[in-house]
Amino acid sequence: MSDTRTQREEEAIDDFLSTHFPPGNSDDGETLEGYTEDSSQETISEAETQVIETLVNRADELFAGSKGTLGLAIDFIILAEHLEQSDGWTAGFNPDITTEDILDRYESTAKSSLTLKRGSTKHGIRSYHNELIDLFRDELNRTNFPSSPGHHTGEWERYDDMLELAFRLSRPGRYEAVQRLFDLGLNRLESKDYQRREPPFSDPFLHVLQDYNRKAPFEQGGSAYQALCYGYVKADWSHLSFRASKVRTGSSRQHRYGDIDGYYGPDLMISVEVKDRVIDSTNVRSELGTMMEVAENTTAVAIAICRKVESNARETLEEAGVRVLDDDDLEERLQVWDYHKQNRALQGMIHYMANIEENPEATQRLLAFIDEVDPENRSLAHLR
Repeated sequence: MSDTRTQREEEAIDDFLSTHFPPGNSDDGETLEGYTEDSSQETISEAETQVIETLVNRADELFAGSKGTLGLAIDFIILAEHLEQSDGWTAGFNPDITTEDILDRYESTAKSSLTLKRGSTKHGIRSYHNELIDLFRDELNRTNFPSSPGHHTGEWERYDDMLELAFRLSRPGRYEAVQRLFDLGLNRLESKDYQRREPPFSDPFLHVLQDYNRKAPFEQGGSAYQALCYGYVKADWSHLSFRASKVRTGSSRQHRYGDIDGYYGPDLMISVEVKDRVIDSTNVRSELGTMMEVAENTTAVAIAICRKVESNARETLEEAGVRVLDDDDLEERLQVWDYHKQNRALQGMIHYMANIEENPEATQRLLAFIDEVDPENRSLAHLR
């Protein structure tokens, strides 16, 4: 493996070359099995080495102006290799081959690319270049390798000096040259880096929904769930201003419609009723009749957030125009919230406990839980 390549890069390049340099195809039994840099020096003359270096240097020189010419140099080598497999003309090193010799021996059959034919055998560089695009961009993670094959293969005549050099090489010389060209590409093309945070962000609000104990001796029943729902609504409708009161404070006495009302300016936009219980056909109207009236008589979005809603009760609510969310629905939605949106909901929940419910013990209990699931959270400055 090349010292500059990763294991993945080496395997991807080997897979590509194995399809174009199959072992044992030559009449003399020559193969590339076990091919190494050391053994190549025994079969490649100094004169041929100079041709390889000229080809690689030319590709390096052209790279600054057009990255795709690197692929074109490899295309020419692969073309020569495939023609040799059926023709044998380029089996050995020949420093005198010219572009004119190549076009005299092979019929050029494509107008917009280079396709050479002799007898019934025909090979073209466009398909090789398409393979190289996939190889560099997908397998080698070099997404800045150009993805416009027609632009480069259609202008092959501008680079016929590299075509000559590729056809002058022997089979071991072509293999050596293409390896060096791949190394050139890996070095000159930037690898796409995938950003990854270590440690990764946590899902603090999802943990609260799934694991936080909603009952404590010093808390009003349902207050933890109402705080959770307040945080959720505040994060999901962040453009609204919200009114809410302590648990067990009647909404009518506070001139509210639901447990949590969201306004845009003077306009009521959403009204949310929170129930930390199972809602079924026996209690749906007694528990959520107010929301059904809000849905019928206002232009606001009426929402019921409940621990669980049986299917028959959900149908009743939805027919009345009430949107329904239960814990399963919330969990599904939170799965696609990033850390910062979840933290916004978490801060809303803390705000409810500290400043609306005004329960210091409940606030400390919540902060202690946050310390377990998100120990770097800034709100922990208030944990005693």
